[in-house]
Amino acid sequence: MASEYNCTQFTEPFPEPGTDEASNSTIPWFITTVVKLYRPYHYYLLTSIVVFAFFANIFIVIVLSHKEMRRSGVNVTMMLIALCDFGCSVTGLAQLFLRNYSDNYSSYLTAYSQITVDYLSVAFHASSLYLAVGMAFCRVMSLNFSNKNRDRWQSPKYALRVACVLCSPVFIIATFVLFINAVKETEEDGIYLDISDLSVLNECLYIKLTLMASGFCFKILPCVSMLVFSVFLLRQIDKGKQSSTHNRSDRKEKIDRSSRFIQFVLVVFLVTESPQGVFSIIGGFAIIDYINYLQTLSIFMNILAFFNTTTSFIIYSAFKFSIESIFSETYLTRSYRPYHYYLLTSIVVFAIFANILIVVVLSHKEMRNSGVNITMMLIALCDFGCSLTGVTQLFLGTSL
Repeated sequence: MASEYNCTQFTEPFPEPGTDEASNSTIPWFITTVVKLYRPYHYYLLTSIVVFAFFANIFIVIVLSHKEMRRSGVNVTMMLIALCDFGCSVTGLAQLFLRNYSDNYSSYLTAYSQITVDYLSVAFHASSLYLAVGMAFCRVMSLNFSNKNRDRWQSPKYALRVACVLCSPVFIIATFVLFINAVKETEEDGIYLDISDLSVLNECLYIKLTLMASGFCFKILPCVSMLVFSVFLLRQIDKGKQSSTHNRSDRKEKIDRSSRFIQFVLVVFLVTESPQGVFSIIGGFAIIDYINYLQTLSIFMNILAFFNTTTSFIIYSAFKFSIESIFSETYLTRSYRPYHYYLLTSIVVFAIFANILIVVVLSHKEMRNSGVNITMMLIALCDFGCSLTGVTQLFLGTSL
Protein backbone atom coordinates (compact mmCIF):
# COMPACT_ATOMS: atom_id res chain seq x y z
CA MET A 1 0.00 0.00 0.00
CA ALA A 2 1.01 3.63 -0.47
CA SER A 3 1.39 4.15 3.28
CA GLU A 4 4.53 1.99 3.18
CA TYR A 5 6.32 4.41 0.83
CA ASN A 6 5.67 7.74 2.63
CA CYS A 7 4.29 9.33 -0.54
CA THR A 8 2.45 12.64 -0.57
CA GLN A 9 -0.04 14.15 -2.99
CA PHE A 10 -1.72 17.50 -3.59
CA THR A 11 -5.25 16.32 -2.75
CA GLU A 12 -6.77 14.45 0.15
CA PRO A 13 -6.22 10.72 -0.55
CA PHE A 14 -8.94 8.13 -0.45
CA PRO A 15 -9.08 5.77 2.55
CA GLU A 16 -6.62 2.88 2.62
CA PRO A 17 -7.88 -0.28 0.87
CA GLY A 18 -9.39 -2.92 3.13
CA THR A 19 -10.72 -0.47 5.70
CA ASP A 20 -14.35 0.24 6.55
CA GLU A 21 -13.96 3.80 5.31
CA ALA A 22 -12.85 2.51 1.90
CA SER A 23 -15.90 0.24 1.69
CA ASN A 24 -18.18 3.20 2.39
CA SER A 25 -16.40 5.53 -0.06
CA THR A 26 -18.08 5.68 -3.47
CA ILE A 27 -15.10 6.08 -5.82
CA PRO A 28 -12.84 3.40 -4.26
CA TRP A 29 -15.78 1.00 -4.11
CA PHE A 30 -16.67 1.71 -7.74
CA ILE A 31 -13.08 1.21 -8.97
CA THR A 32 -12.69 -2.03 -7.02
CA THR A 33 -16.03 -3.39 -8.22
CA VAL A 34 -15.46 -2.57 -11.89
CA VAL A 35 -11.98 -4.08 -11.92
CA LYS A 36 -13.18 -7.18 -10.09
CA LEU A 37 -15.99 -7.73 -12.60
CA TYR A 38 -13.77 -7.20 -15.64
CA ARG A 39 -10.53 -8.92 -14.61
CA PRO A 40 -11.66 -12.52 -15.40
CA TYR A 41 -12.15 -11.50 -19.06
CA HIS A 42 -9.08 -9.28 -19.39
CA TYR A 43 -6.62 -12.03 -20.29
CA TYR A 44 -8.79 -13.37 -23.11
CA LEU A 45 -9.66 -9.96 -24.55
CA LEU A 46 -6.07 -8.75 -24.42
CA THR A 47 -4.78 -11.98 -25.96
CA SER A 48 -7.25 -11.67 -28.84
CA ILE A 49 -6.24 -8.07 -29.57
CA VAL A 50 -2.51 -8.78 -29.33
CA VAL A 51 -2.66 -11.86 -31.58
CA PHE A 52 -4.71 -9.98 -34.16
CA ALA A 53 -2.27 -7.06 -34.06
CA PHE A 54 0.66 -9.46 -34.48
CA PHE A 55 -0.61 -10.97 -37.74
CA ALA A 56 -2.25 -7.77 -39.05
CA ASN A 57 0.97 -5.79 -38.81
CA ILE A 58 2.96 -8.60 -40.43
CA PHE A 59 0.56 -8.38 -43.36
CA ILE A 60 0.95 -4.59 -43.54
CA VAL A 61 4.75 -4.76 -43.48
CA ILE A 62 4.78 -7.41 -46.22
CA VAL A 63 2.61 -5.28 -48.48
CA LEU A 64 4.29 -1.93 -47.85
CA SER A 65 7.80 -3.35 -48.17
CA HIS A 66 7.13 -4.03 -51.84
CA LYS A 67 9.26 -2.00 -54.24
CA GLU A 68 6.28 -0.19 -55.78
CA MET A 69 5.00 0.89 -52.37
CA ARG A 70 8.37 2.09 -51.06
CA ARG A 71 8.51 4.88 -53.65
CA SER A 72 6.20 6.99 -51.50
CA GLY A 73 7.39 8.62 -48.29
CA VAL A 74 3.93 8.19 -46.78
CA ASN A 75 4.04 4.44 -47.42
CA VAL A 76 7.52 4.20 -45.90
CA THR A 77 6.28 5.96 -42.76
CA MET A 78 3.22 3.73 -42.67
CA MET A 79 5.50 0.68 -42.88
CA LEU A 80 7.61 1.99 -39.98
CA ILE A 81 4.44 2.56 -37.95
CA ALA A 82 3.41 -1.03 -38.65
CA LEU A 83 6.86 -2.22 -37.54
CA CYS A 84 6.50 -0.34 -34.26
CA ASP A 85 2.98 -1.70 -33.78
CA PHE A 86 4.36 -5.16 -34.51
CA GLY A 87 6.98 -4.56 -31.82
CA CYS A 88 4.18 -3.60 -29.42
CA SER A 89 2.28 -6.80 -30.20
CA VAL A 90 5.43 -8.87 -29.62
CA THR A 91 5.94 -7.21 -26.23
CA GLY A 92 2.29 -7.89 -25.45
CA LEU A 93 2.76 -11.58 -26.22
CA ALA A 94 5.92 -11.58 -24.12
CA GLN A 95 4.02 -10.09 -21.18
CA LEU A 96 1.38 -12.79 -21.49
CA PHE A 97 3.96 -15.57 -21.49
CA LEU A 98 6.34 -14.14 -18.86
CA ARG A 99 3.99 -14.09 -15.92
CA ASN A 100 0.47 -14.70 -17.18
CA TYR A 101 -0.45 -11.52 -15.27
CA SER A 102 0.49 -12.88 -11.87
CA ASP A 103 2.81 -11.15 -9.41
CA ASN A 104 5.44 -13.88 -9.09
CA TYR A 105 8.23 -14.93 -11.44
CA SER A 106 10.04 -18.22 -11.84
CA SER A 107 13.54 -16.69 -11.96
CA TYR A 108 15.48 -13.43 -11.96
CA LEU A 109 15.79 -13.75 -15.73
CA THR A 110 12.03 -13.63 -16.26
CA ALA A 111 11.67 -10.74 -13.80
CA TYR A 112 14.32 -8.62 -15.52
CA SER A 113 12.87 -9.65 -18.87
CA GLN A 114 9.57 -8.20 -17.70
CA ILE A 115 11.24 -4.84 -16.98
CA THR A 116 12.87 -4.88 -20.42
CA VAL A 117 9.60 -5.79 -22.12
CA ASP A 118 7.83 -2.93 -20.33
CA TYR A 119 10.48 -0.53 -21.62
CA LEU A 120 10.22 -1.80 -25.19
CA SER A 121 6.44 -1.62 -25.06
CA VAL A 122 6.53 2.06 -24.06
CA ALA A 123 9.26 2.89 -26.59
CA PHE A 124 7.64 1.12 -29.55
CA HIS A 125 4.20 2.52 -28.80
CA ALA A 126 5.43 6.09 -28.39
CA SER A 127 7.54 5.76 -31.56
CA SER A 128 4.45 4.65 -33.47
CA LEU A 129 2.60 7.77 -32.33
CA TYR A 130 5.45 10.12 -33.21
CA LEU A 131 5.88 8.50 -36.61
CA ALA A 132 2.27 9.39 -37.35
CA VAL A 133 3.04 12.94 -36.22
CA GLY A 134 6.10 12.94 -38.49
CA MET A 135 3.98 11.84 -41.43
CA ALA A 136 1.59 14.73 -40.80
CA PHE A 137 4.54 17.11 -40.47
CA CYS A 138 5.99 16.01 -43.83
CA ARG A 139 2.58 16.44 -45.42
CA VAL A 140 2.27 19.97 -44.04
CA MET A 141 5.79 20.91 -45.15
CA SER A 142 5.15 19.57 -48.66
CA LEU A 143 2.19 21.93 -49.01
CA ASN A 144 4.27 24.98 -48.14
CA PHE A 145 7.04 24.64 -50.71
CA SER A 146 7.50 24.66 -54.45
CA ASN A 147 7.13 21.51 -56.51
CA LYS A 148 10.83 20.60 -56.18
CA ASN A 149 10.94 20.89 -52.39
CA ARG A 150 7.47 19.39 -52.14
CA ASP A 151 8.69 16.19 -53.77
CA ARG A 152 11.59 16.07 -51.34
CA TRP A 153 9.32 16.15 -48.30
CA GLN A 154 7.24 13.37 -49.83
CA SER A 155 10.27 11.22 -50.66
CA PRO A 156 11.31 8.05 -48.76
CA LYS A 157 14.64 9.64 -47.76
CA TYR A 158 12.95 12.49 -45.91
CA ALA A 159 10.52 10.03 -44.32
CA LEU A 160 13.44 7.99 -42.94
CA ARG A 161 15.22 11.12 -41.71
CA VAL A 162 12.16 12.37 -39.87
CA ALA A 163 11.61 8.89 -38.42
CA CYS A 164 15.17 8.75 -37.06
CA VAL A 165 14.93 12.26 -35.60
CA LEU A 166 11.66 11.43 -33.81
CA CYS A 167 12.24 7.83 -32.71
CA SER A 168 15.81 8.08 -31.40
CA PRO A 169 14.93 10.50 -28.56
CA VAL A 170 11.85 8.40 -27.73
CA PHE A 171 13.91 5.26 -27.13
CA ILE A 172 16.36 7.27 -25.01
CA ILE A 173 13.74 9.11 -22.93
CA ALA A 174 11.73 5.92 -22.39
CA THR A 175 14.61 4.44 -20.38
CA PHE A 176 13.08 6.05 -17.28
CA VAL A 177 10.72 3.06 -17.25
CA LEU A 178 13.64 0.77 -16.40
CA PHE A 179 14.07 2.38 -12.97
CA ILE A 180 10.47 2.49 -11.75
CA ASN A 181 10.41 -1.12 -10.54
CA ALA A 182 13.04 -3.35 -8.97
CA VAL A 183 13.37 -7.12 -8.67
CA LYS A 184 13.05 -8.36 -5.09
CA GLU A 185 12.93 -11.75 -3.40
CA THR A 186 11.62 -13.01 -0.07
CA GLU A 187 11.16 -16.50 1.31
CA GLU A 188 7.41 -16.03 1.54
CA ASP A 189 6.69 -14.29 -1.77
CA GLY A 190 9.57 -15.57 -3.91
CA ILE A 191 10.78 -13.39 -6.80
CA TYR A 192 8.56 -10.41 -7.60
CA LEU A 193 8.62 -6.84 -8.90
CA ASP A 194 8.09 -3.96 -6.52
CA ILE A 195 8.47 -0.18 -6.64
CA SER A 196 12.17 0.66 -6.62
CA ASP A 197 13.88 2.63 -3.86
CA LEU A 198 14.59 5.42 -6.35
CA SER A 199 10.88 5.77 -7.08
CA VAL A 200 9.97 6.39 -3.44
CA LEU A 201 12.76 8.84 -2.57
CA ASN A 202 11.71 12.39 -1.63
CA GLU A 203 8.05 11.48 -1.14
CA CYS A 204 7.88 9.42 -4.38
CA LEU A 205 9.17 12.30 -6.50
CA TYR A 206 10.64 10.08 -9.24
CA ILE A 207 7.50 8.09 -9.87
CA LYS A 208 5.42 11.28 -9.82
CA LEU A 209 7.60 12.91 -12.47
CA THR A 210 7.72 9.69 -14.49
CA LEU A 211 3.94 9.35 -14.66
CA MET A 212 3.38 13.00 -15.55
CA ALA A 213 6.20 13.08 -18.10
CA SER A 214 5.12 9.87 -19.82
CA GLY A 215 1.51 11.02 -19.93
CA PHE A 216 2.41 14.38 -21.43
CA CYS A 217 5.36 13.50 -23.70
CA PHE A 218 4.18 10.13 -24.99
CA LYS A 219 0.40 10.66 -25.06
CA ILE A 220 -0.85 14.25 -24.87
CA LEU A 221 1.90 15.88 -26.94
CA PRO A 222 1.40 13.59 -29.99
CA CYS A 223 -2.36 14.21 -29.81
CA VAL A 224 -1.91 17.99 -29.67
CA SER A 225 0.62 17.88 -32.52
CA MET A 226 -1.70 15.83 -34.71
CA LEU A 227 -4.55 18.22 -33.91
CA VAL A 228 -2.48 21.23 -35.00
CA PHE A 229 -1.37 19.59 -38.24
CA SER A 230 -4.91 18.39 -39.00
CA VAL A 231 -6.30 21.90 -38.58
CA PHE A 232 -3.65 23.20 -40.96
CA LEU A 233 -4.48 20.52 -43.54
CA LEU A 234 -8.18 21.35 -43.33
CA ARG A 235 -7.35 24.99 -44.01
CA GLN A 236 -5.29 23.94 -47.03
CA ILE A 237 -8.22 21.92 -48.35
CA ASP A 238 -10.49 24.95 -47.99
CA LYS A 239 -7.96 27.07 -49.88
CA GLY A 240 -7.84 24.43 -52.59
CA LYS A 241 -11.60 24.67 -53.02
CA GLN A 242 -11.32 28.40 -53.64
CA SER A 243 -8.73 28.03 -56.41
CA SER A 244 -9.42 27.52 -60.11
CA THR A 245 -11.34 24.46 -61.26
CA HIS A 246 -8.31 22.75 -62.82
CA ASN A 247 -6.03 23.39 -59.89
CA ARG A 248 -8.75 22.46 -57.47
CA SER A 249 -9.33 19.00 -58.94
CA ASP A 250 -5.61 18.26 -59.19
CA ARG A 251 -4.82 19.62 -55.75
CA LYS A 252 -7.78 17.95 -54.11
CA GLU A 253 -6.75 14.56 -55.46
CA LYS A 254 -3.28 14.98 -53.96
CA ILE A 255 -4.38 16.39 -50.61
CA ASP A 256 -7.51 14.44 -49.74
CA ARG A 257 -6.10 10.91 -49.51
CA SER A 258 -3.25 11.62 -47.12
CA SER A 259 -5.28 14.27 -45.30
CA ARG A 260 -8.16 11.86 -44.66
CA PHE A 261 -5.67 9.31 -43.41
CA ILE A 262 -4.11 11.83 -41.00
CA GLN A 263 -7.54 12.96 -39.78
CA PHE A 264 -8.53 9.35 -39.12
CA VAL A 265 -5.31 8.87 -37.15
CA LEU A 266 -6.18 12.01 -35.16
CA VAL A 267 -9.56 10.54 -34.18
CA VAL A 268 -7.87 7.32 -33.09
CA PHE A 269 -5.34 9.31 -31.05
CA LEU A 270 -8.04 11.29 -29.28
CA VAL A 271 -10.09 8.18 -28.47
CA THR A 272 -7.31 5.79 -27.41
CA GLU A 273 -4.30 7.89 -26.39
CA SER A 274 -5.79 10.95 -24.67
CA PRO A 275 -7.41 8.89 -21.87
CA GLN A 276 -4.07 7.18 -21.23
CA GLY A 277 -2.28 10.52 -21.03
CA VAL A 278 -4.85 12.03 -18.68
CA PHE A 279 -4.74 8.86 -16.57
CA SER A 280 -0.95 9.05 -16.17
CA ILE A 281 -0.96 12.77 -15.35
CA ILE A 282 -3.70 12.34 -12.74
CA GLY A 283 -1.71 9.43 -11.31
CA GLY A 284 1.33 11.69 -10.98
CA PHE A 285 -0.60 14.34 -9.07
CA ALA A 286 -2.50 11.81 -6.92
CA ILE A 287 0.24 9.23 -6.40
CA ILE A 288 -1.24 7.73 -3.23
CA ASP A 289 -4.58 7.09 -4.89
CA TYR A 290 -2.73 5.82 -7.96
CA ILE A 291 -0.84 3.19 -5.97
CA ASN A 292 -3.87 2.17 -3.92
CA TYR A 293 -6.64 2.27 -6.53
CA LEU A 294 -6.00 3.90 -9.90
CA GLN A 295 -3.17 1.51 -10.76
CA THR A 296 -5.69 -1.32 -11.03
CA LEU A 297 -7.38 0.60 -13.87
CA SER A 298 -4.22 0.24 -15.95
CA ILE A 299 -5.67 -2.97 -17.41
CA PHE A 300 -8.16 -0.78 -19.30
CA MET A 301 -5.34 1.49 -20.45
CA ASN A 302 -3.53 -1.62 -21.76
CA ILE A 303 -6.57 -2.50 -23.84
CA LEU A 304 -6.64 0.99 -25.36
CA ALA A 305 -2.90 0.93 -26.06
CA PHE A 306 -2.91 -2.46 -27.76
CA PHE A 307 -6.12 -1.66 -29.62
CA ASN A 308 -4.30 1.28 -31.16
CA THR A 309 -1.77 -1.16 -32.64
CA THR A 310 -4.58 -2.74 -34.65
CA THR A 311 -6.03 0.48 -36.07
CA SER A 312 -3.29 0.71 -38.69
CA PHE A 313 -4.75 -2.39 -40.32
CA ILE A 314 -8.21 -0.80 -40.30
CA ILE A 315 -6.82 2.39 -41.83
CA TYR A 316 -4.94 0.52 -44.53
CA SER A 317 -8.11 -1.39 -45.37
CA ALA A 318 -9.57 1.96 -46.46
CA PHE A 319 -6.90 1.96 -49.17
CA LYS A 320 -7.47 -1.70 -50.03
CA PHE A 321 -7.65 -1.05 -53.77
CA SER A 322 -3.86 -0.67 -53.87
CA ILE A 323 -2.92 -3.02 -51.05
CA GLU A 324 -5.01 -5.98 -52.16
CA SER A 325 -3.91 -5.73 -55.77
CA ILE A 326 -0.22 -5.51 -54.91
CA PHE A 327 -0.43 -8.29 -52.34
CA SER A 328 -2.29 -10.64 -54.66
CA GLU A 329 -0.23 -9.85 -57.73
CA THR A 330 3.11 -10.03 -55.97
CA TYR A 331 2.73 -12.83 -53.48
CA LEU A 332 -0.30 -14.87 -54.48
CA THR A 333 0.29 -14.82 -58.22
CA ARG A 334 4.01 -15.47 -58.17
CA SER A 335 4.35 -17.75 -55.17
CA TYR A 336 1.04 -19.51 -54.68
CA ARG A 337 -0.79 -19.60 -58.03
CA PRO A 338 1.19 -22.54 -59.56
CA TYR A 339 0.14 -24.75 -56.62
CA HIS A 340 -3.45 -23.52 -56.32
CA TYR A 341 -5.05 -26.14 -58.59
CA TYR A 342 -3.39 -29.09 -56.87
CA LEU A 343 -4.07 -27.83 -53.35
CA LEU A 344 -7.70 -26.98 -54.07
CA THR A 345 -8.28 -30.32 -55.82
CA SER A 346 -6.83 -32.23 -52.87
CA ILE A 347 -9.02 -30.37 -50.37
CA VAL A 348 -12.19 -30.78 -52.43
CA VAL A 349 -11.64 -34.50 -53.04
CA PHE A 350 -10.89 -35.07 -49.36
CA ALA A 351 -14.05 -33.13 -48.41
CA ILE A 352 -16.19 -35.31 -50.71
CA PHE A 353 -15.05 -38.61 -49.21
CA ALA A 354 -14.90 -37.29 -45.64
CA ASN A 355 -18.47 -36.00 -45.70
CA ILE A 356 -19.73 -39.15 -47.42
CA LEU A 357 -18.19 -41.15 -44.57
CA ILE A 358 -19.80 -38.91 -41.95
CA VAL A 359 -23.25 -39.14 -43.59
CA VAL A 360 -22.99 -42.94 -43.84
CA VAL A 361 -22.05 -43.29 -40.18
CA LEU A 362 -24.60 -40.82 -38.80
CA SER A 363 -27.45 -42.17 -40.95
CA HIS A 364 -27.29 -45.45 -39.04
CA LYS A 365 -30.44 -46.18 -37.05
CA GLU A 366 -28.73 -46.08 -33.64
CA MET A 367 -27.10 -42.75 -34.43
CA ARG A 368 -30.34 -41.13 -35.55
CA ASN A 369 -31.79 -41.38 -32.05
CA SER A 370 -29.87 -38.23 -31.08
CA GLY A 371 -30.88 -34.78 -32.26
CA VAL A 372 -27.25 -33.68 -32.17
CA ASN A 373 -26.25 -36.49 -34.54
CA ILE A 374 -29.06 -35.60 -36.94
CA THR A 375 -27.88 -31.98 -36.98
CA MET A 376 -24.30 -33.10 -37.59
CA MET A 377 -25.49 -35.30 -40.46
CA LEU A 378 -27.30 -32.35 -42.03
CA ILE A 379 -24.16 -30.24 -41.66
CA ALA A 380 -22.16 -32.98 -43.39
CA LEU A 381 -24.73 -33.04 -46.22
CA CYS A 382 -24.35 -29.29 -46.68
CA ASP A 383 -20.56 -29.61 -46.65
CA PHE A 384 -20.86 -32.42 -49.20
CA GLY A 385 -22.88 -30.06 -51.38
CA CYS A 386 -20.12 -27.43 -51.04
CA SER A 387 -17.51 -29.97 -52.10
CA LEU A 388 -19.59 -30.87 -55.16
CA THR A 389 -19.75 -27.20 -56.15
CA GLY A 390 -15.98 -27.10 -55.72
CA VAL A 391 -15.59 -29.99 -58.16
CA THR A 392 -17.87 -28.18 -60.59
CA GLN A 393 -15.77 -25.02 -60.31
CA LEU A 394 -12.62 -27.00 -61.01
CA PHE A 395 -14.25 -28.61 -64.04
CA LEU A 396 -15.50 -25.28 -65.39
CA GLY A 397 -12.25 -23.48 -64.54
CA THR A 398 -13.82 -20.71 -62.44
CA SER A 399 -11.54 -21.29 -59.44
CA LEU A 400 -8.26 -21.36 -61.33
